[in-house]
Amino acid sequence: MSSPTVLGFDIGTRHTGVAIAFADSGMAVTKDTIDHTSNEELLASIGALVAQHHVKHCILGLPRLPGGEEGGQAAFVRSIGDKLAQKGMKVSYIDERYTTARNSQYDGNAAAACSILTIYLERTKNLT
Repeated sequence: MSSPTVLGFDIGTRHTGVAIAFADSGMAVTKDTIDHTSNEELLASIGALVAQHHVKHCILGLPRLPGGEEGGQAAFVRSIGDKLAQKGMKVSYIDERYTTARNSQYDGNAAAACSILTIYLERTKNLT
């Protein structure tokens, strides 16, 4: 299997779902859920995945309120994205409303990350 080129994340304050898209298939698949107790622990885990898979682009689910505006959780996700960008990572955001609820019968976090990454892939039709 070739190296993935894009990682997708459903970022939470304690649990973060991870999905990965492989260049040869263009499909997103669930990877894992990162359990973390601090932002530093989360960033270290993301950094390890990025290094392991030689990823240059991360897609973060942006939690919007039902009316579409951004609240506190969106600010938290953007702060994580800003830290990734400061390390040279290309970061994109996808509206993640309803992705976790739609996938809660599975590993909700990883499945939501997969939905986020799938939405990105469908919108862009590429992995860069």
